[in-house]
Amino acid sequence: MRRANFTLIEIVVALGILAIGLGGMLQLAINAQLRVANAMEKWQDVHVATQAAEYLMLMDEQSTEIPEEYFPYPDYTLNAYYDDADELPEEFNGLEGQLPLKKLVIELSRERDGKLVETIIIDKLSYEEELETT
Repeated sequence: MRRANFTLIEIVVALGILAIGLGGMLQLAINAQLRVANAMEKWQDVHVATQAAEYLMLMDEQSTEIPEEYFPYPDYTLNAYYDDADELPEEFNGLEGQLPLKKLVIELSRERDGKLVETIIIDKLSYEEELETT
């Protein structure tokens, strides 16, 4: 004799397996969406910092502020300053006719949480100082 109907236990087990599968897929979709949001935020942080670096590389050492027309990001705070280059071998310091090497440090902070999100350090020849002739 053939049976045409499912029992209640079989239906409950099938629904349980279906629920576990759908729950796992939902969790994967949520995690993927969070990873995409984090990647987008990181990309934006790097993009904003890079845009600031491009502007500051074209300016002289006294110009560490960027006008709002070139840096229209009210959600970010920019701190840029020049410092002496670190960790240069001694044989490269004080050479005759050599322009001094400075480093441009660009620190980008997010306004909403005050977190430092990106730091860029760029080595740059300083044309502001006179050449040393010894």
